[in-house]
Amino acid sequence: MNTKIMLAIGECPPGACNKIQTIGNWITWVAAWAAGIAFIISGAILCWAYFSGHGSSRAMKALGGACIGSVIISAASALANALMT
Repeated sequence: MNTKIMLAIGECPPGACNKIQTIGNWITWVAAWAAGIAFIISGAILCWAYFSGHGSSRAMKALGGACIGSVIISAASALANALMT
């Protein structure tokens, strides 16, 4: 664990660094799981649209949203890790 996180106003107070990192880890973990679930749901919608004979434009929008969300989560996680080191 990084015990020294530089913030815009200076160093974090004693004992707060681990809490800030823990909260960031939980947010990243929940966001990654949400992105994974979004991929599964969009895949199910795509499969349903294919087998029912309906257009798959809604499913492709959902899949595109899941992809963009995953990229944003990855970029934010990398940026946060870079700022914490």
